[in-house]
Amino acid sequence: MSAPPPSARSILFNRRFIALLAVSFLSSFVSSPLYALLPVYVESDLNRSPLFSAGLRALFLILGGIFAVPAGRLADHWGVKPTYVLGTIGPILAGIVFLTGDPFLLAALCIGVGISFGFNSAGGQSYLISAAPSSIIGIASAGYFLGNTLGTASGNLFAGPIAESLGFYALGWIACLASAILFIGAVLLLPSIPPTERNPQENRSLFGSFHLLRRSDVRLLLGIRYLPTCYWGAVTLLIPLLLFRITGTKTAATNFSAVSLSLAACFQLLTGRLCDRIGRWRPILVSASLVTLSALGLALTGHTLTGLYAFGILASASAWSLSTTMPGLLQLIGGETEKGRVVGLAHLVWSLGMLSGNLGGGKLIDWGPAIPFGIAVFFCLGALLCGIGLYRQYGTKEIAN
Repeated sequence: MSAPPPSARSILFNRRFIALLAVSFLSSFVSSPLYALLPVYVESDLNRSPLFSAGLRALFLILGGIFAVPAGRLADHWGVKPTYVLGTIGPILAGIVFLTGDPFLLAALCIGVGISFGFNSAGGQSYLISAAPSSIIGIASAGYFLGNTLGTASGNLFAGPIAESLGFYALGWIACLASAILFIGAVLLLPSIPPTERNPQENRSLFGSFHLLRRSDVRLLLGIRYLPTCYWGAVTLLIPLLLFRITGTKTAATNFSAVSLSLAACFQLLTGRLCDRIGRWRPILVSASLVTLSALGLALTGHTLTGLYAFGILASASAWSLSTTMPGLLQLIGGETEKGRVVGLAHLVWSLGMLSGNLGGGKLIDWGPAIPFGIAVFFCLGALLCGIGLYRQYGTKEIAN
């Protein structure tokens, strides 16, 4: 008698996936102050404008996107573990950001953070879609992003009180020590995944991934990745700053981040489960619709504490739910030897979206929250249209089969 097929649970909870979850959680945990507290640090300790914060973020966002492209190719040909391990250097540099107030050193650190985060994202998502079969990619993606979400949320619960009571300098040293331990752990404990076989006909240049842009499905994928990320970039910069201005406390930003991300984690699990049970298309379109609704709500009520919490939480839940569907799309659209490159391009446009949202939000916030969030409504509608376009290319074929 042949052995029964392994269950989805036994396939999912293997050493590779558990190690990936641990590394992704801890990376987000120790990096969380860079996202939630950087604008507060710049305004309260350095007496600089929100646009300066946006500029610092722009450095590591754009470089993270640019270097995700060669990182994706290296993940295909060199192996995903070395690529991912290089990305765990980023949290160390993120901690050093809070140890200096020198603008030039801050810029240099953000350059290093950006390069490392490009390897972290491309390596981590390549590791995910290589380790998880397509039948459970939804719940596997939810688990991966849940590690990031809960890591950021729990990290903020610690970072806010530390910054409030001990200052940003102490916070930076604690983050550096924790990040160094994380790097050593990733080197020793993360299992290796063999690289894919090379196609002798392909372009082997590190930046030779852009031929994929000729495909309409890749362009639609990049659209649904870029457009809502512009909005999310504005949200991550502006909501902590608006909460700080309304309440006058540093913990308001980290408390909101912890609450919103914790709730978003529940929606990530729900979205991943639904993707595996009913297919990816309805979760994609519903999430894109709710992202649009949250942008409209923030445009109308973003000047109030209640509006920031209600629609900010909706933005977090729907945006992270939409992100949970992305690895499945990457696995669907990318071929066996090009998954890393598709991941790299997707992260490039994600970084460009975060950059656009950060810079646009930092520039337009002086006119009030209605302007940046109102513009974001149209971006989110565009993402919904891209999702519909992908459904017409792939969804109808899946239903037919």
